[in-house]
Amino acid sequence: MITVFTRVLVIFAMIGVGFMANKVGILPLESKKYLTDLLLSISLPCMIISSMLGKTLDGETKKETQLVLIGSLAFFILASIGALFALRLMKRTPVEDQGVLMVIMVAVNSGFMGFPISKAAFGDHIFFLMVMQNIVLNFYMFGIAAIQMHYRDAEKKAFLGSLKAVINPPVIAVIIGFALMVAKVNLPSGVVDFVDMMGDATIPLSMIVVGLQLAGSNFSKLLVNRDLITSSLINVLAVPIITLTLIHFLPIPNTVKITLAFASAFPCAVAVVGVAIKEGKNSELMAGGVALTTILSLFTLPVMAAILQWLYL
Repeated sequence: MITVFTRVLVIFAMIGVGFMANKVGILPLESKKYLTDLLLSISLPCMIISSMLGKTLDGETKKETQLVLIGSLAFFILASIGALFALRLMKRTPVEDQGVLMVIMVAVNSGFMGFPISKAAFGDHIFFLMVMQNIVLNFYMFGIAAIQMHYRDAEKKAFLGSLKAVINPPVIAVIIGFALMVAKVNLPSGVVDFVDMMGDATIPLSMIVVGLQLAGSNFSKLLVNRDLITSSLINVLAVPIITLTLIHFLPIPNTVKITLAFASAFPCAVAVVGVAIKEGKNSELMAGGVALTTILSLFTLPVMAAILQWLYL
């Protein structure tokens, strides 16, 4: 348990590198865009493909994959229903911003942050299952979340139009990696080494970008919005606790329990800020949710990782 806790803390220390690099003038906030593009377009796709190379979709792995996909779908459905009830407690937020709070409660950063932390904390197999979980997450973030942001709006978002954003480099990498895995293709060793090394850059690069995100946040403004604080606490505390409680007694493999529970523990996904901008919703409120949940997760994620190792490994 101490080993996993330490690994996650080491990964989170890299967030401090990005934060301090901004504060001392090494990395201006403008560099976040370029580092994010490098991460999402090159290193993260390589990491995804690397996780699938050499894997065989045998009976057990196939069963785990199916359970993760079904469990992830159930998670977003149930979490969204729960968020609807939680919104009734929020009286200070304007009606037009309640959909943004709903997404803050439900969206999880199990890709951008989840991939490197899962790989470092639990190894390649859990990382592979987390990649599978992200198939459902992408459909949620770029499809369902866009609709939820228009909750109680007179104008509702068209579902099919929002799904166009699902086709992005990480998703394409999942398709390529899955095809290589099913076809049992053996790539040349030089290609494998290249993909592995580029993928290894994802862990420090993604954490540095998160540090830059936090460096540009107005913390004093975040702490005066009670509904934002409530939504953030639901995201990092209520959702993972309820998820772990529900799946703990299910007759499913421990690897699936770890994947679903750990995925639920991550803060609000960075990508939904872009979705909010595209939808013409309160992107500043959304960015505040991302920042606040990320700060809180610095404390909650290491604890969740240690608990999962204690329970299931």
